Amino acid sequence: MATSERGDFENPKKSAYSVERYDSSWEREYMFRLEADITVAKWTKNHGITIQYVTEAGNVRGYRPDFLIELIDGSKELHEIKGALLNNPDTKRKHEAATNWCALRNMSFKVVTK
Repeated sequence: MATSERGDFENPKKSAYSVERYDSSWEREYMFRLEADITVAKWTKNHGITIQYVTEAGNVRGYRPDFLIELIDGSKELHEIKGALLNNPDTKRKHEAATNWCALRNMSFKVVTK
């Protein structure tokens, strides 16, 4: 499972922001990967996207995927960093809602595991 390390990723070259906040060491590592990936034009965690989903208990919740990414070909993707609980019913519901949300916008949704 990802550690709960939080902090600031300063001066990313592929973000419109001078600082991007990370919520785990895995997210921090992923930010370095995005910066080095030649297929990535832009990325941010500060995207403001919240996707509604219904929990197994029937409650409506909002889900914020970790990263919004634009590739050099112009396509856009939402990425979720996930270390555990992939088989959790509510995790599956979040990911299904994100997949559907992206499909309506000609985007892709990807779960990134370590």
